Amino acid sequence: MTYTLADLPMLGGLGEERLRGLAAQARWRRYAAGQVLCTEGDPADHLIVLLAGRVRAARVSAEGREVVLAVEEAPVAFDKTALLVDGTHRATRTALTAVGVAYLPRAAVLELVGAEPSVAARLLRTLATTVRDLDERLLDASVRDVPSRVATWLVRRCAAGRVPLHGGQAGLGAEIGATRVSVNRALRGFERRGLIEIGTGEVIVLDHPALARAAALQTPVP
Repeated sequence: MTYTLADLPMLGGLGEERLRGLAAQARWRRYAAGQVLCTEGDPADHLIVLLAGRVRAARVSAEGREVVLAVEEAPVAFDKTALLVDGTHRATRTALTAVGVAYLPRAAVLELVGAEPSVAARLLRTLATTVRDLDERLLDASVRDVPSRVATWLVRRCAAGRVPLHGGQAGLGAEIGATRVSVNRALRGFERRGLIEIGTGEVIVLDHPALARAAALQTPVP
């Protein structure tokens, strides 16, 4: 599915004239699967808006090993914090599918944030949600075991009963701070208990209440 700038949460509710003016300043690009959208450490002088497809966000460790941080799906904007503080891209983002991207100049985005209180408010909410999610992930990684983290990840995403694994089991592990092997062991355990079925590129949730109970086996300390 292809989105427009109006579908981006921080730009929702903007008037048509404002959106047209922003679109006119954007640089529009399409990338094939495997191409790099931005590289870790490069200046973040544009807000990168993913309007179609999925990308992988990864960093390279001191030992030279690639660590997958997340798999991100349109519509989403990358590195908003770096843009605000004149920083660098925090990860290398690589297209997993064919993608459509809009590069919005930093100056245009900052002008919009200053001129439109609704955009500033939505941006603050987005950043606050990001901080909260990171806090929850850090807390989960420190006090909960891998099976309960996997169960929580699935419960949060299984509204339709099927949870796609766009980044595979390694991508799931990267999001919850676990290895692919430990994630596979947890999934196989849930499958043996009849809670889920492991499909090709997805997990099918068969017993949502039981999986929710597994997610709460160890409750993080507030």
